[in-house]
Order: sequence, then C-alpha cells, then structure tokens
Amino acid sequence: MLSLVLLLHLQGVKQMSNQERDCLLLVNPISGGGKALKKYQHIANQLAESGYQVRTHISVNETDLMKQVQTVIEPIIFLLAGDGSLRVAAEVIVKNNLKVLLAPLPAGRGNDFCAVLGIPKDPIAAVNHVIQTPTELSVDVISVNDERIALGAVSIGIDAKAAGIAFDIQQQGNTWLRGAPLYVLSALKALRGWSSIPISVSIDQQPFQSQNIWLFVVSNSGQFGGGMKISPTSKLNDGKLEIISVGEVTKFDFIKTLPKVFFGKHLNHPKLELLSAAEIAVNSPRAILTFADGEPIGHTPLSIKVIPAALKILK
Repeated sequence: MLSLVLLLHLQGVKQMSNQERDCLLLVNPISGGGKALKKYQHIANQLAESGYQVRTHISVNETDLMKQVQTVIEPIIFLLAGDGSLRVAAEVIVKNNLKVLLAPLPAGRGNDFCAVLGIPKDPIAAVNHVIQTPTELSVDVISVNDERIALGAVSIGIDAKAAGIAFDIQQQGNTWLRGAPLYVLSALKALRGWSSIPISVSIDQQPFQSQNIWLFVVSNSGQFGGGMKISPTSKLNDGKLEIISVGEVTKFDFIKTLPKVFFGKHLNHPKLELLSAAEIAVNSPRAILTFADGEPIGHTPLSIKVIPAALKILK
C-alpha cells in the first residue's frame, strides 16, 4: 500500500507533517450492535500502515466520549460510531470552538450523515477512502436553544415519536434490526394512539403558522431515518435549513406516503409545506419531546438556527 505521504505528493497536496498525521481513533463500542468494536482494530492497523500516528480510545459512555473529544490533542478524530455519537462529538467541537478535523466512520444503525457526505457504508472502506483520496470540507450545523447541536435534523411530531421507539429498541440491545427496516417499523408503531399536536412557528423572526401538525422537521442534511430523503434539496453548506411541516392527515394517508419518503417523492403532498430559513422558533401549549439525529435532546419551546461552516469534516 502506498503511504499517505506518497499519495498526497502524487495528488499535488501539501505534505502533512508528522504532527498533522497524529489522530485519535475514537470508538463507540455499542454502535450498530457491536459493529464498531469488531472493526476498530483493523481500522487502527490501516491508519498506522498508511502513515498515521494512531491513539485509540474505546469510550465507556457518552460522558467519556465527550471528554475525549474536548481534551483531544491530535488534529484529527476518526470517529467510529453512529449518527448519535457524531452529533455529540460535533456538539463538543462547535461549542468549544475546537480546531480539529472530524472524520466519521459509519458504524451505527442509520448512518444518514455519512450517507449524505458520500462516505462508503462499510467503515473499513470509509477509512480507505480517507487514506487514498482525503477531502476536507466545512459543513453547517443546527443550533437548538443555543445549547445543543445537531447535524442532520431536528424533529417533533410523529417522526420524533418514531425516533423514540427506534431509540428504545436500540437501547434494549437489539443487534439485527437497523437502517430503514428499524425506522419503518418504529413509524408504524408510532401510529398507535397518535393524534396531531398544536404548534406555532416563526421563520426568520416572522410569524409563519399556528396549526395542528403531524410532523415538523428542521433539516440540514436532508436525510434521516435510515435513508428517508425528507428534504432532498437540502445542502450541508448553503447556510440554510429546510422546514418540512405536515398538517393533519389520516393514518392511511401516512402509511401510503411513507415509502415515498425514501425516494424524495413525497413533496407534492397537499398537506406538506417546504420552506428554507436560517432561524426557526417553535412554541406549543405543552412541552413536546424533541429529537435530533435519532436521539432525544429536549422539549419545546425551540429556538433553532443554522451555524454556517461550523464543523470541519475529513472524508
């Protein structure tokens, strides 16, 4: 295998110094039902053979993962994990203004953020891609109530309920159900006892709507739920967020429309509104559980903003 230094030289890229080739391989051992734990040593060996100086850490919990990111001394973090851990790492990096490159290696159940970035599905192939054709880019992130950071999407409504069901299934140790099947099953389970919820929304500080909704999503990446293209026009570097709002529909209509979301063919639904904005405020008569990147992050009211080019990615 050609060394990383030689590859960069052949590509006309400035040669990395020894210090710039230092990296932390941070592993969430429970991601993907143990997928990360099975593959991290192979990945560490790949990086070392290509010229990286690798320090490996297997996180014991979310607090430990956050600490490792916050105290990192290497300029690159290879994160072998799922969307939830990527969100946590991004939150630490952005809130602390860390000058570090984040290199996501997909090992979760959905891996939507990696998919949007065009990162190979297999983490071993993903790290080979970085070694052979490294690319740096800056991406926007979502700020929620000036406290939390999200990468893909923030949601309330039936999607958030479905995300909660999927989250619970993962926490129960299910190792085989993942990706689209997990999220479709969760969405169908979410229909039980579901009714619309009242919210009021302002967009870019202007009143937008007050209505009962089934689904309300603020999207940055355009994809969630193991491949659902909820807003296929979204871009990670345009300084804007997309709002997808769905009013009251029947359960039959929801079931009929759900498969279309995987192909981005749902946008002509008469109850759906799609807009772009930099700032969104959401209020509701009662606190509504809010999910971001597949995990719970709080409740309404919400103040949601885009932070342009806030995170540097290596892929």
